[in-house]
Amino acid sequence: MKLDLFVQKTSNLYAENRLLKFVVLVLGITVIINSIFSYRALHYQKTVILPPVVDRRITISGNDANEDYIKLFARYSIGLLENYSPISVRAQFDELLKLVTPSFYPSFENTLADLAATVNTLMITSAFYPFRINVNKQKKTIAINGTKKQFTGSSVVDRGQSKTYIIGYVISNGRFFINDFKEVENK
Repeated sequence: MKLDLFVQKTSNLYAENRLLKFVVLVLGITVIINSIFSYRALHYQKTVILPPVVDRRITISGNDANEDYIKLFARYSIGLLENYSPISVRAQFDELLKLVTPSFYPSFENTLADLAATVNTLMITSAFYPFRINVNKQKKTIAINGTKKQFTGSSVVDRGQSKTYIIGYVISNGRFFINDFKEVENK
């Protein structure tokens, strides 16, 4: 059985050529449309994390995250920085330095090394009890208010003054980084 539409072979070749060009054109358009939808899907994808210690839904989308995620890392960071003893201070500060941006790392590392040396020399134990965490997503800052108590041996060094800390943060590819840390004087 012959499937030739035309009597001449050249006419059949031209028809086949047009059909193949049409198929290539349709495949090209399909690839372009698929690429556009893939890009949009990756751009708008969200990661939803709900580990056992978290009681709220945490969402991360690109370089943005919801307030619960930021507060979780704020509590974790301030806990590493302000709750220490002479035995745990170096390990906690090393863990905290993993959350610091490369530009802020050198100065913050020097500050933590000086603090760790002081803690080990004077045998200071510190406890910080946060009672309010405010997140400003426009300025990318976190204000943490709480009470700090310090002890050396069995004597009290600091009886629980109210402290406020400001943490500057950046979220890069869904990961929380600290890029500034200040203690603000309470009035």
